[in-house]
Amino acid sequence: MHRVVPELIIEKYKAGQFRGEFPAVGMFLDLSGFSAMTDALMQHGQHGAEVLASLMHGVFDPLVESIFEYGGKIVGFAGDGIMALYPVDTDAKSTALRALASAQLIQMRLEENPARQTIYGKFPIFAKVGLTHGSVSWGILRSYQGDQATYYFRGTAVDDSAHAEHQARPGDILLTESICAVLAQDVETTQAGSYERFTGFRIEAPSTIPVHFPPIDLDVSRLFMPADVISHDVRGEFRQIVNLFMRFPDLTDEQMGKLTSEVFELRNKYGGLLTRVDFGDKGCNMLILWGAPVAYENDIGRALNFLMDLKARVDFPITSGVTYYIAHAGYLGSTLCEDYTCYGWGVNLASRFMMSAPTGETWVDDRIARRVARRFEIEFVGSHNFKGFAAEQKVHRLRGHRKILEPIYQGELVGRDAELLQLRNFIEPLWQNKFTGLMLVSGDAGIGKGRLVYEFRSARRFDDRQILWAVCQSDQILRQSFNPLRGWLFRYFDFSVDESLGDRRQKFDSKVDLDLAREVERTRSILGALIDLHWDRSLYEQLDAEGRYNNTFLALIAFLKAESLRRPVVIFLEDLQFTDNDSKDFLPRLKRSILAAKESYPIAIIVTTRPHALTLEENVIDERINLPGLSRESTARLAENLLGGAASPELVTLLWTRSEGNPYFAEQIIRYLQEDGFLETSGAGWALVRRLRNNFLPSDIRAILVARLDQLTRDVKEIIQTASVLGREFEIEVLLNMMREDGNVHEHVQQAEKAVIWAPLNDIRYIFTHGLLRDAAYEMQMRARRQELHALAVDALERLYTGETMKNHYAELAHHSEYSGFNDKALRYYTLAGKTASELYQNHQAIEYFTRAIVLAPPHDLVAQFDLTVERVELFNRLGKRDLQLKDLNTIEMLAREMGDEVRLSKALMLYTTYFYLTGKYSDTIDHAQRAFAHAGLNLEPELTFVARIVWFLSLLRLGQVDEAMRLGQEVLVLARATNDRRQLGRVLTSIGLVA
Repeated sequence: MHRVVPELIIEKYKAGQFRGEFPAVGMFLDLSGFSAMTDALMQHGQHGAEVLASLMHGVFDPLVESIFEYGGKIVGFAGDGIMALYPVDTDAKSTALRALASAQLIQMRLEENPARQTIYGKFPIFAKVGLTHGSVSWGILRSYQGDQATYYFRGTAVDDSAHAEHQARPGDILLTESICAVLAQDVETTQAGSYERFTGFRIEAPSTIPVHFPPIDLDVSRLFMPADVISHDVRGEFRQIVNLFMRFPDLTDEQMGKLTSEVFELRNKYGGLLTRVDFGDKGCNMLILWGAPVAYENDIGRALNFLMDLKARVDFPITSGVTYYIAHAGYLGSTLCEDYTCYGWGVNLASRFMMSAPTGETWVDDRIARRVARRFEIEFVGSHNFKGFAAEQKVHRLRGHRKILEPIYQGELVGRDAELLQLRNFIEPLWQNKFTGLMLVSGDAGIGKGRLVYEFRSARRFDDRQILWAVCQSDQILRQSFNPLRGWLFRYFDFSVDESLGDRRQKFDSKVDLDLAREVERTRSILGALIDLHWDRSLYEQLDAEGRYNNTFLALIAFLKAESLRRPVVIFLEDLQFTDNDSKDFLPRLKRSILAAKESYPIAIIVTTRPHALTLEENVIDERINLPGLSRESTARLAENLLGGAASPELVTLLWTRSEGNPYFAEQIIRYLQEDGFLETSGAGWALVRRLRNNFLPSDIRAILVARLDQLTRDVKEIIQTASVLGREFEIEVLLNMMREDGNVHEHVQQAEKAVIWAPLNDIRYIFTHGLLRDAAYEMQMRARRQELHALAVDALERLYTGETMKNHYAELAHHSEYSGFNDKALRYYTLAGKTASELYQNHQAIEYFTRAIVLAPPHDLVAQFDLTVERVELFNRLGKRDLQLKDLNTIEMLAREMGDEVRLSKALMLYTTYFYLTGKYSDTIDHAQRAFAHAGLNLEPELTFVARIVWFLSLLRLGQVDEAMRLGQEVLVLARATNDRRQLGRVLTSIGLVA
């Protein structure tokens, strides 16, 4: 359980008190250097964010304790700042002394460790503290229904302490005039402008007091924060976060109440995580996050629509900043008091935007602008410098929704000829005035379901034929009754947002009276009610709720039938997975009504959906298209369209294998490579100019896949995240062994299978349905958590497999050992995996394993480095990679000389002989052989000495030194007879290429 709501607020809520005022000493503490540290660490990606989070925990834990130990109450965290209040019960002086002692202890603790060491460098951390005495007003603001709440603290104790902190230098404790008056002669100070700088006590400093908190009240706390954040052990995760920072003018309590009521109502519609209304150094402001602790695919759209709707509902300006960044979502503080927040550039930049934007404007970052430019009016403001950011940041102004939406799909559709033909054949009965049935188009997110239907709809075959397309678009947010059909009807009757009710009625009457009056007369008022038109004493007004509901189905069916008698109708319901249940129920009712009718109605129904979200009965579906991934050739064509030129074969392979033919994923990978400077033109076409890490994951793909995982229960998601460390394919027994403390693991595995997260390959192995889905589950976890899971995998494998059966799992054991930090064990298993692969002549795999082992070998262990490199020399020899073979030979000679090991030096020289012979350098072969055998009596490997003598002998023959060759040949012959092993001799000669 996490104490993420101030205990003072919980106490007041339980007492039924929702507003009040009290005198207090206010402390505002800010960490100097935080912004620069964040900027530096975020240069290192996700691990940099994880290091930042860990570092901040180490800094904040003692600071939080120092406040509570002297009777303080933390009422808010602000990134790198803390707002604390010390309520004055009876004696203002003793309270002020305790607060000052707390501030002094904080500075002393920071001075003990002024620079924090990380793997990315050392960062100085100092505190600036402002202290004041004043009043505090507080309030608990609730939703209209009372099921949501937030809180605020404001007043001179808040504002004046924040202003004092702004004037402080690192290490300072600045006192305002009001608190100096309370402390009188008990402290020593020096003047610092209009403030006093605390330098010491003239009396004995107060002592600490015990801290006691009641158990966390989940029922009350969950009104303020999501239950998952409070009750579950939510580990830090990496998520794509939309950060919305809003600044308001100085609002009255009544205005605050109205504002937050509107915020709660809009949050029910759009989501978002709100902690509190904040006052202090940024004035009255509010931070809302989308993407944590739960993500949706359209979080950016949710955030912008939330903001625009909120602006329309209030009568004062809202100045805001919106950014979109990957962030570490987790906790800040200590067990005494925590805040669930997101570390990274995003929150900081959104705050800078909010404070810099002109009053009433919304600034958004470049990531937001690029993603919403087709749906929103965006204006480029320019590039600006902001505190804490080394580089200039592009700034855009959000102006509103686009009145005319640009086409969603642009460019050529590739690789879907067969599916387009199937759609064409499906609607063919329309031209004979017949009902065609229902076509279901299914496929994963991004596979191109909507694009396929859009392309079909735009085909030239419809240019000379009258046809009505009823495009019913589902909305993930607005799942109200009949919403997709309502949206189409609004467009059908050509209603606009700003026209009057009278104009809408006139349009409705004109269209219905002229064309459809007889067929829809009875249900006319019910059809009108769907688009918010009402008439007194109409049938709709006379019916009860059940009657209205049932007649709505009849009205829609009658309307579509009537339209089809004028011209064929294609009903296109997009994204069934987001469709409300009433719209889903409408489809089978419509179909039954058409089939039962005596008259023929030329109607076709096309529905798109994702496989894991199918809710239609099989008997409703007449035809199916299950969209597969694009072929390699089609992926190449897609890349050429997007890049404006051919892609190199290597780039096409990367796109195809990484996206698995998903066109949206392929497009996002290309955008990612372009934006991050990975591509340039070459003779072979567009190609990579620098290496990518294996599991790179573009942000938009990550957002889609994490949102999909977030729709599952926490227990199922934990199973998926655990399985992700095992790779794209995994053995179910290993996963079960890792999760052996979970008694419901089998059920959770089945739920993940039902959600199409993975599928069984056979009785013992499963595979993630998409490699990027596995990567998203893996990458969203903190490195520390992944390390724990890799350690569990090592333990599970070692217990499940022993003896000969373990040989097949050496590589897995090595991988998991490495990523769990067990370097000694990883070195051993990589070595064993290399030897096993070498024995099976899996040469490339063996090279990879030995290379990993060499990297893991301790720098001081020259023997291990020598022996492992020798193994790799033989593999490079087999593959004919002479440049790499020579490089390793030079390495082992250097290592042998550094160790002063004559045996290993002779071994290195013997290995050189094979290389020189096979590269035609016979003099060098002879020279190295003579040097290798110069040390008599060394205990050398028989096979290696035999090969060295063979190539020495053959080199002499090649150079025409027959006499010397004959003398050496006698020695070789004696050695060959001594071994008496023709098979061994043949294998050795073949391995060095001397015989065919």
